[in-house]
Amino acid sequence: MRRQLFACTVLLAALGSASQWAFSQEIKESFIASGMSQKMGGYRPLRAAMSDEAKGIQKSPEGLESPKYGRIEIEDKTWAFILNEPEDAKASLFIDANNDGDLTNDPEVTWMPREQGGFSTYNGNAKVELGKDRSGALGLYRFDPKDPARAPLKDTLMFYIDFGTEYQLEIDGKEFKTFSAGPLAPNGMLPLDRNADGRISRNYETIRLGEPFNFTGKTYVLKAVDGKLTLSKSDKELPELPLPPDLRIGKKALEFSASTMDGKEVRFPTDYKGKLVMLDFWATWCGPCIGEIPNMKKAYEAHHESGFDILGISFDQENMEEKVKDFLKNREMPWTQIYEGKFWETTLGKMHDVSGIPFVLLVDGDTGEILGTAKELRGAGLSDFIAEQLEKKKSGQ
Repeated sequence: MRRQLFACTVLLAALGSASQWAFSQEIKESFIASGMSQKMGGYRPLRAAMSDEAKGIQKSPEGLESPKYGRIEIEDKTWAFILNEPEDAKASLFIDANNDGDLTNDPEVTWMPREQGGFSTYNGNAKVELGKDRSGALGLYRFDPKDPARAPLKDTLMFYIDFGTEYQLEIDGKEFKTFSAGPLAPNGMLPLDRNADGRISRNYETIRLGEPFNFTGKTYVLKAVDGKLTLSKSDKELPELPLPPDLRIGKKALEFSASTMDGKEVRFPTDYKGKLVMLDFWATWCGPCIGEIPNMKKAYEAHHESGFDILGISFDQENMEEKVKDFLKNREMPWTQIYEGKFWETTLGKMHDVSGIPFVLLVDGDTGEILGTAKELRGAGLSDFIAEQLEKKKSGQ
């Protein structure tokens, strides 16, 4: 009898486990020939090495003066290319899109120069044949080989995958779409716009394939199986992940308390009653952040006495407090700063779902309402925008 009871218990446990994994559904997929990087909100840069050796190339365009050869590789597919860079003339790029060894019968590659800091950066795009009557787009770029700051990339062509697949799936009665650039990677990341606001949160709206996630109250796993996306219930339960914060204009800013670099406690937005305050998430290593400093200083000097303030949140790494202080002093940035030395794990950065800097918000200290985001707060028009908002606040609009 005991053996029978033990066998029944084992069988029931096995059935329970099996039923947990029995859930499945058909996931619809659609091929996207181009524009995937825009849908994904970014791209992963890849490298193609170049040399003077023309491997696998049977026929080259005529008139090449200073060619470099290489191959673009995406999993099991590869395409030869030639980058021709004459000393005093426009460069050109050729890709064996149909993979026949002949680089004279392929679609023309868009390849245009752009001056940046005294050096020429080339950008372009091309289409390559993927098989089954499909072509996919690639984004391409090349740093100036004479740029000492880019010396490790002197013999490298940079590219990214701009084609991929859109997937439609249902999770607990809710319809979702997700995208993959290029082939599905077994441990890749997929975006899922949970709140349908058109942007993807790195912290709250991405799924790693093969790992459990809970976006709807139940825990599931998305996997890549033989190049196909599958959804199944997880045998591990996770708490439901909250939605990302809504930091659009008109919404309420998040409240917080933090220690500043001068040893004081700041309560946001309570300590800014009667003022407009700009939250500035930045770092000393961030070029675009540094580029905005003159605009911020202009606005601060013009409007600080009228009720405008700035609260900086540094994304600098640990043991950099003195460097940050020296930077602030040398750049003459007098406004309050918060520094934790946690890099991308900065507490307020994670709280505000910051996945790229500079990240800025203008907040009314009385109402806590968000009045401006990056679109309004970056560039030479910052001071004028602050003046408009201060006038509206003064007149009670």
